[in-house]
Amino acid sequence: MVQKIINTNNHIAMLLILFSIALGQDSNPCKNKRFLSLSKMDLDDMSDREYSYFIKKEEECSQYKLKRKKKKPSKSKSNQTNRKKRKKNPKKRVPKEKAYLPGVYFSSPVMRLEMISKYDNTNISGFKLETPLSIAIGRLKPSLVFEYRTYVFTYSDKEKNKILGEFGGNAVLGGLKFPFNLFKTKTGWFRPEFSIMSGKFHYKKGLLLCLDLPQKLSGDSPLKIKYSIRTNIIQTDESHGTGWLDFGLFIGYSISEKTISSITDIF
Repeated sequence: MVQKIINTNNHIAMLLILFSIALGQDSNPCKNKRFLSLSKMDLDDMSDREYSYFIKKEEECSQYKLKRKKKKPSKSKSNQTNRKKRKKNPKKRVPKEKAYLPGVYFSSPVMRLEMISKYDNTNISGFKLETPLSIAIGRLKPSLVFEYRTYVFTYSDKEKNKILGEFGGNAVLGGLKFPFNLFKTKTGWFRPEFSIMSGKFHYKKGLLLCLDLPQKLSGDSPLKIKYSIRTNIIQTDESHGTGWLDFGLFIGYSISEKTISSITDIF
């Protein structure tokens, strides 16, 4: 008999503990079944008792949500703390090493104006130097480029050459190079380069418009290969001119400023 009383007391004690734990938990009034069912009804369809119950639970729900918001840190605050951490520990960016790019190119005309259209032999080549020296033009920072080129148009027939003569000579040019992002690839941006140069051709002044398409090589390789499309405009006299469009290949070797300074220090 005594053992039965002890067992019942133990059961009662366990039930009291579970009940106290349930009371201590933060129940969510917003999930109350009766409140949820009433929320689907129109206010006009509710009885007075249902309406008062609904209003009471709605207030409890709003207070519960406010308490929950106070407990949880806001996303904006967490974002601000993350930004502060980023400012304190900024990523160290290695500055890009400035380099000169000397190289040679060879090209062949694909379109010609009337004055040079009848020549059947062509020889176009040159030396180009791309420098890291830049000029600020608004948001753009084009770099300086220089070029020395040779172009000769001749006839296959030697006698014809003697009578009509050949067309060509040397040109010394200088101008600006404008790299720009065209589209993004898996390895990074594809950056063609537009150049505009002017100078003295064998006749008079002339203009050279160039679009270089760089060949993607290893980033550590100093060897640079570019495919170029060039528009040549040459003034022959005060009111006349000629020109051509050629396609060519440029091969260059990048030399850093540090290397150049170390070479000059030797001398």
